[in-house]
Amino acid sequence: MPETITDIFGTASVLDGVGEGLSGGLLERGSTIKLSVGQSLFLEGDEAGGFYIVKTGGLKATRLSPEGGEQLLAIFSAGDSIGEMAMFDDSPRSASITALRESVLIHWAKGAFFRFADENSALYRQLLSVMAKRLRDTNDALAARDFLPLAGQLAQVMLRLSTGFGVTLPDDTIRIEHKLTQAELAAMIGASRENVSRVINDWKRKNIIAREEGYYRLLDTDTLEDLSVG
Repeated sequence: MPETITDIFGTASVLDGVGEGLSGGLLERGSTIKLSVGQSLFLEGDEAGGFYIVKTGGLKATRLSPEGGEQLLAIFSAGDSIGEMAMFDDSPRSASITALRESVLIHWAKGAFFRFADENSALYRQLLSVMAKRLRDTNDALAARDFLPLAGQLAQVMLRLSTGFGVTLPDDTIRIEHKLTQAELAAMIGASRENVSRVINDWKRKNIIAREEGYYRLLDTDTLEDLSVG
């Protein structure tokens, strides 16, 4: 039986829900891209001509701050989509995407995707439903910044990172297999590094998390789950 979109990307991708009948044709119109560690997929300001779904590996989205520094916006892992908004407008890329580890992505050029979608309107419905969910998630994230304490926002980030980069150890704790600085964590939630540092140090004292050789290990995910919902 031919591979389907769900076979390749799982149920978390932007194209989850595309029927088996369309999967083959859609995969035929995609191309495979391989990136080595540190290689850029595209840069902030580049022309946008399509979108991507991560098959394996991990990538980060960054942009330059007004002071000229790098601001970490998001981290992508297997199943995550990159740049799907570019399918519907002609705006340049709003961030730079760089591989954190060796990565494989499937790319759909805008023209090829739309020609296929024009003949298969279910794809439009799929994208619109996903974009609506993204909008709800964005609204939830904004609400969290207004109503959820810093510890709750940081807990959400830790749990999200554990989903994409986590490895379960023999003692059932989870190690996030990507080194992150406190400044990068702070940038992801729009907080100061000093405030994030205070929360992390408190969690270390309470054995909620540990930091070992530059990696975070989640010792008490139940507490993090509780914090993440306020």
